Amino acid sequence: MQLIPFALILSVSVAAAQAVAPRSEPQTQGQTQPQTQPQTESVTEPQTQPVTEPQTQPVPGPATGLADTAGLRATVFGTPPEGMAPFPAKVPLSEINIELPWRLPVPEILWFDSKLRVWLSAQDKPAPLAIVISGTGSDGNTKTISVLRAALYGAGYHVLTMPSPTFSGFIVSASSTGVAGDLVQDGHDLYRAMQAILEHLPRRVHITHIDVVGYSLGGANAAVVKSIDSVEGKLKIERAVMINPPVGLFASLGRLDRLFAASIGPGDQAVELLYRRLYAQIANLYRASDRLELDENFLYGAAAAALKTDADFSAAIALTFRLQLIDMFFIGDLYAKTGVIADPTHPPRVADSLADIQRDLRARPFADYFTGVFAPYYLNRRPDETSASLIAANRLDIIGDALRSDGNYYAQTTRNDLILNQREFAWLQETMGSRLVVYDHGGHLGEVGERQQVADMLDMLAGRWPRSSP
Repeated sequence: MQLIPFALILSVSVAAAQAVAPRSEPQTQGQTQPQTQPQTESVTEPQTQPVTEPQTQPVPGPATGLADTAGLRATVFGTPPEGMAPFPAKVPLSEINIELPWRLPVPEILWFDSKLRVWLSAQDKPAPLAIVISGTGSDGNTKTISVLRAALYGAGYHVLTMPSPTFSGFIVSASSTGVAGDLVQDGHDLYRAMQAILEHLPRRVHITHIDVVGYSLGGANAAVVKSIDSVEGKLKIERAVMINPPVGLFASLGRLDRLFAASIGPGDQAVELLYRRLYAQIANLYRASDRLELDENFLYGAAAAALKTDADFSAAIALTFRLQLIDMFFIGDLYAKTGVIADPTHPPRVADSLADIQRDLRARPFADYFTGVFAPYYLNRRPDETSASLIAANRLDIIGDALRSDGNYYAQTTRNDLILNQREFAWLQETMGSRLVVYDHGGHLGEVGERQQVADMLDMLAGRWPRSSP
């Protein structure tokens, strides 16, 4: 997550608080690391009966999961510069835009997402290809992606970076359902997209073998993609590395809903109050400084000044995750035609204001997406399923046998990751055994880019893990 998403919250809070009237809205939403999300939507399929909440087996423990005070701060700030691994001074980067034949009809308002956008950093000689999948709601060129790209390219890999299947651009251009969040379905969509992309790579790119890497939700996606490939064999993926993966997708998101409610409060008014409080602090800092623009150094200082307590950091983290999921909720509602957010008979058009919809979405927990969009859509197409079975199908347990028996799956996590509880952490340890490395610090993704994390990842991809004792 790191500071950059919080920079997004700071900038949004500035926009929200600049209005004199009590109601205002941000014009953009954020991704997981450093980018922003376009406001989106889409169109397809019918609705069904109401379903129960996604709180299956319980989400025991605190809303912050395993995170302690240090974990919350590491989640926001990430690795300090002095702890970062050495990276190449320059990494070549080209953008690839590809139209996929199975894409669903693109709503008028989403014309800009009709093609899947990915990024390639190619070596000038034959090399292995590392495909990196982004985290929840993020595109394929985030700050975390840029760190992993530099590490992998510097180690001699071609690097192809892809958006999360929960990112608006992927949902519109590459999803076969329009309703994201199902690990297996999203895995198949990613797998098909990877094949199409590889067929269109420049002829000068010679690939010796393929590995997959993912962080946060992208870690779980990477493992599922490898499990699909182990059956279909079209890419012959050798190894997969999961960085801070969730064990139970809906359990982790339910925990973040609780964190939002506890640290910010219910309803959009609570979000507005948070924006205004942050804006007041940032404005005072800005007036007291001699800076002419809000650059990254200023935002680091602003974050350090604005976020002081565990409750402050919890609020920033919870709001970042909420903003990352807004587009997925909106687009899923439009494709599934469930009518939770928008009237399916009169979907928003290019000239329409989305301000009210945006305020509505900011106040809605992920549980509303599950009960109002996700479960109705999939239960209507999978008559033998239940709400509980849908939740169970979105746990890493679904590929548990492969994770235990195949020595080419690896994982990295921390002892204070807020998306895990103790039971899930123990499951990862039992399942992955010596192919799991656990860092004592970092929170959620705060260890990414550290010297040890990068060295471990590269050893895992090279098949040198677990390391032999000296």
